[in-house]
Amino acid sequence: MIAGCKNTTIPNSVTSLGDWCFSGCTGLTSITIPNSVTSLGDHCFYGCTGLTSITIPNSVTSLGDRCFSGCTGLTSITIPNSVTSLGDHCFSGSTGLTSITIPNSVTSLGGGCFSGCTGLTSITIPNSVTGLWSYCFYGCTGLTSITIPNSVTILGIECFYGCTGLTSITIPNSVTILGSSCFSGCTGLTSITIPNSVTSLGNYCFYGCTGLTSITIPNSVTSLGDYCFEGCTGLTSITIPNSVTSLGYRCFYGCTGLTSITIPNTVTSLGMGCFSGCTGLTSINIPNSVTSLGNYCFSGCTG
Repeated sequence: MIAGCKNTTIPNSVTSLGDWCFSGCTGLTSITIPNSVTSLGDHCFYGCTGLTSITIPNSVTSLGDRCFSGCTGLTSITIPNSVTSLGDHCFSGSTGLTSITIPNSVTSLGGGCFSGCTGLTSITIPNSVTGLWSYCFYGCTGLTSITIPNSVTILGIECFYGCTGLTSITIPNSVTILGSSCFSGCTGLTSITIPNSVTSLGNYCFYGCTGLTSITIPNSVTSLGDYCFEGCTGLTSITIPNSVTSLGYRCFYGCTGLTSITIPNTVTSLGMGCFSGCTGLTSINIPNSVTSLGNYCFSGCTG
């Protein structure tokens, strides 16, 4: 019965909207939620493609997992100061969403919170948020700028994966971890500075960042993960700090623009396929500290 609704009035006697409450109500264009409601359940408005506007009252404290996922008609939404958390994939696939304001009351953005929000161009994250978890902005191709506050300590797995419109980003000194594939496929990213607080670059961290021409790696970093810079064809040179002891599997694989690289005396091993396909590399000095060269280490280095 409820799935056929075109408009709905929720009485003041209702205190919560349960899981899947209005899921699939494609004809629903607007709804008013009374102040008596304190929570919106998981998948509450999932797939409500016709929903263009919604007012969330100050009584609501949490938005459940996939609460507004797939609401392609939703262009903007105001989250009240009463809300403290956004569930996993809360707005994922809401392609019409162009802007959103997250209040200071929110302390966590769930995994995949804004994944696939291709219409989102900019977002400001408040100082109350401590981490951007896995897939948080995955595939947000329209995102051109983002401000990460000093309160954030971790950028999770595939956090900005495929954000092709992102040209620059400032990582605050509070961040200690860049998760696997964190910036993978960010083809518009031309340069990035990694703060001294970061100790490792995860696997696939900058994989396929073809627009990346320069990067500064601080002395705090001790390892470069597998596939870390694979396919970064625009990268011409890189300085590896003395703190690094190992270069991962296929670390610089296919970096065709790389013409020079300095390997510090601290490095003991070059991983399998480490410089494979680096056709622009004409010479390299391997320090005495290196005891092993992985299989295919310089395979295809025609220059």
